[in-house]
Amino acid sequence: MKTFDETAKRRIRFQTRRGLLELDILLGRFMEKEFHRLSDDELTIFVEILDLPDQEFLALVNQKEETDKLHFTPLLEKIRQA
Repeated sequence: MKTFDETAKRRIRFQTRRGLLELDILLGRFMEKEFHRLSDDELTIFVEILDLPDQEFLALVNQKEETDKLHFTPLLEKIRQA
């Protein structure tokens, strides 16, 4: 399991700045409400999700597409609820 120090968390925060306004709004809310509560395992998954192209990420969050990566599902739900 990877451990995330404050420097790594700052990098993740920077990665949440996306090219789509919709994602910026969703991720901004998520970062304010939930980011500080994420475990290291959840942070690892969040980094995987952030590596997705913007359009694919938005489609998953909006449930217009499904993913075969079932470990994404709980975190995508947290992003939707934020």
